[in-house]
Amino acid sequence: MHLNYETTGNENGPALILVHGFLSSRAQWLPNIETLGEIYHLVTVELWGHGDSPLPDEDAFTLARYNEELEKIRADLSIERWGVIGQSYAAGLALRYAINQPDRTAGVVVTNSRSAFGDIRTQRRPPPQNNDQGDADVDTSKNRHLPIHPVYARRLPGAIKQELVDAADNMSALAIERGGRLGLPLHSLEILDDVPVPVLLTNGVFEKSFQGDADNIRQNHPGIRIVDLDGGHAVNIEAADQFNQAVLDFFSEIGFS
Repeated sequence: MHLNYETTGNENGPALILVHGFLSSRAQWLPNIETLGEIYHLVTVELWGHGDSPLPDEDAFTLARYNEELEKIRADLSIERWGVIGQSYAAGLALRYAINQPDRTAGVVVTNSRSAFGDIRTQRRPPPQNNDQGDADVDTSKNRHLPIHPVYARRLPGAIKQELVDAADNMSALAIERGGRLGLPLHSLEILDDVPVPVLLTNGVFEKSFQGDADNIRQNHPGIRIVDLDGGHAVNIEAADQFNQAVLDFFSEIGFS
């Protein structure tokens, strides 16, 4: 039983692996595939219990198993070395993969991630009281009691939002519960300076609750590159053109293009 993945883009180009965040799916990368795929061979992976990835036994929900699964994908595709992109929850996975597999990792790109970079004591929030249309009655079925459910996102394009909403609606409670247990282990501030390859944080400045965390990285981890983009938590979607250019510039600058 292994993680589901798909390949697209330039089969003759260097490879990038893209891993979405919690309660999402491969649809997270729809605004990025065309532009990044002109140069790169793209591998989009889905987390355990997300999208078309299976829900394995509880003992598979570990950082070590995720590292093994990403390595299996790389080996199966005969990829010598790739760039690793982790969105939100997957930022911690991407950083740890780079530490464990430095010879296989050209560089790492991450997005806003409270699980990786935030104060984990302050991350619990009540469910939203209004949906996008301002209705007072919020549908709490289909995992919609979770404040991170994409149904509450306000800046996602309609078609992509619907795909993400459908994916979140269809996740099992068991997948959510087991995946949620990795929240504490994914915290990454203490390992940031141990990452042996270049790291870029694409910071969506519209997510105000994350800006203190971004400032903390600027002040205390100067080796981490940060670029501010005009988006929020889903910065790769909300500021797709800026995100795509930032990724292309980063990998070009480190000689992986």
